[in-house]
Amino acid sequence: MHPLAHFNFEAHRVRVSVDERGEPWFVAADVCEALDIADSPKALGRLGDDEKGVGTTDTPGGLKRVATVNESGVYRLVFTSQAAGAERFKRWLAHEVLPTLRRTGAYPRPAAPHAQPRLAPFSPLQDQVLAHLDVARTLASFVPGHKPELAAAHALDAIQTDTGLSMEHHRKGLSAAAPPARLNAMQLGQKVGLSARKMNLRLEACGLQRQAASGEWELTDAGWEYAEAVPLSPHEHSACQLLWRPEVLGVLEDAARSSAISVGLG
Repeated sequence: MHPLAHFNFEAHRVRVSVDERGEPWFVAADVCEALDIADSPKALGRLGDDEKGVGTTDTPGGLKRVATVNESGVYRLVFTSQAAGAERFKRWLAHEVLPTLRRTGAYPRPAAPHAQPRLAPFSPLQDQVLAHLDVARTLASFVPGHKPELAAAHALDAIQTDTGLSMEHHRKGLSAAAPPARLNAMQLGQKVGLSARKMNLRLEACGLQRQAASGEWELTDAGWEYAEAVPLSPHEHSACQLLWRPEVLGVLEDAARSSAISVGLG
């Protein structure tokens, strides 16, 4: 590992070194501070073993071992950060830090005739991956109710489909607290012998969704516990369909037992 080079992102120092293969390694504590990630051990725990490592830095007391992350690890930290400056950090990384490393290297060049390893420009594959991550961040930021975990899951699916790269290892880093919502009103109704229209009315009667002025169904505060609003298309961010988890049928059944609402569940 070559000596650390210092870069400045707004008021934050970010130290980076380049290994013998030309791969940059960032001091993890610097990146987490710049991205306002308070629990850096937890954030680093979500990264793959190939995305993090250990480096050394000079201190008044001598050499100190520090946690480091590579370029892939930095982008994953950027993606999960909710800091207002996360997008600016990504642009700074892509337009200032990485080009500087590729152009000049972050370490003194020896007098030997052999050129030092240099980072290759972004490949088409990297561009594809970054494009999907950009779309996912946009969805999580601007589509009401579109959770970051859902956006991340969709991005991983799209990356695997588009590039052929396996995303299974990265899916392990997603929260498994709640099962995915997969059923629309028609599919939910089929489980209990109801049409999509009647199922929508039952969901409305139970206070889980309401009809907007546009005629589209939207989730109530109670409904968010059992469903997600998923864009119908990446190009139609304002149009979403509601996808429900199967356990909402239990809620409808309980409501039917305690009221005069008939939900066709018994």
